[in-house]
Amino acid sequence: MSALSVCEWIQNLPWASGVKHSAWQFPVIESIHSLALSVMLWPAAILDMRLLGLVMRRRPVSEVAAQFLPWTWTGFTVMILSGLVLFASEAVKCYNSPFFRTKVVLLGVAGVNALVFHNTVFRGVDSWDRDSRTPWRARLAGASSLLVWVGVVAMGRALAYA
Repeated sequence: MSALSVCEWIQNLPWASGVKHSAWQFPVIESIHSLALSVMLWPAAILDMRLLGLVMRRRPVSEVAAQFLPWTWTGFTVMILSGLVLFASEAVKCYNSPFFRTKVVLLGVAGVNALVFHNTVFRGVDSWDRDSRTPWRARLAGASSLLVWVGVVAMGRALAYA
């Protein structure tokens, strides 16, 4: 069974087909997806900018992270769940789209970047928490995160119009 045939099977599931052909389901789910992206992205961007030393330089990084990461994770969860529903309703289109494939790769890169940051650099936050200039690896993680998420958003928008 090929990946394309799996995508065809997913797209033809009754509920996925219903979402695609409904006058209101797809737009509502897409709106939820976009709002969840905003709920996830803005707090993540603020934390990334704090890591870069561009905002909130007088606030400890751990405090900024504690304040914004719950929002980031909530938005991310809703974004992924709604994205899976959108994917199911247009699985073949997604399968054939270089924008979708790039978006998925960038989502993976974003995840690896966050995982590496939280399991390495952030573990030593006590030693640099209050510094307005964070260690270079923290700044690199913040800059990488911002760039990757811009790419995810750009690929998502390109996919919508492809």
